[in-house]
Amino acid sequence: MNRRWWAAGSAVAAFAFAGLLVACSSGPQPTAHPQVPAFTTRPTTSAAPVAPPKSCATVAGAVDVDQIVGHQLAGSANQVVGIPQANIKRTGRLDCYYGIPAGQAVTTAVLSIGISSYTDAPTAQHRVTLTVDSARNAGATTSDVRVGTEHAVVLAGAQTQQLVLSHGNLTVVVTANNGVLTQATIGPQLVALAQRALAAHPAKG
Repeated sequence: MNRRWWAAGSAVAAFAFAGLLVACSSGPQPTAHPQVPAFTTRPTTSAAPVAPPKSCATVAGAVDVDQIVGHQLAGSANQVVGIPQANIKRTGRLDCYYGIPAGQAVTTAVLSIGISSYTDAPTAQHRVTLTVDSARNAGATTSDVRVGTEHAVVLAGAQTQQLVLSHGNLTVVVTANNGVLTQATIGPQLVALAQRALAAHPAKG
């Protein structure tokens, strides 16, 4: 049975970024890696701010994620559309969750893709710097990678592998529980997932 997204229609008050919850059903085993676009230009600091995608269906379906990861993630997929948060100059947010155990909260997902928008590019970059510094202070090791033209950082922690980057006024955070991604290809898999996020709504130059 193919995976598909549908709107659940109720607010998720348990999260500070509460929003619309959407779920999908289980799907077939992955067959091939999907084509992922590369980015050859970078948005300028004066580029007009853009918003995150409105639906995870335009970011990556559960089957797309399975194909990139190389195996089927058990459980369901959901999304939370966040709200603006003025104190950190965040103007929008979309969090996509994959591999949620049956009957569990979305935050128990084994893999997630988060896309946030901020008032401007410097603020987005500052949020990435804070994330990297916090992870390092918690003991994570870091390595630099490229996502298209953008510099990104992979954070290897005790529980998760994470990639963070900014692209114009957008930030992308891809998080996978340890063991979900194949050890030899963690970096390329995180990059491919981040590229899916940027392709859904790239910042304009």
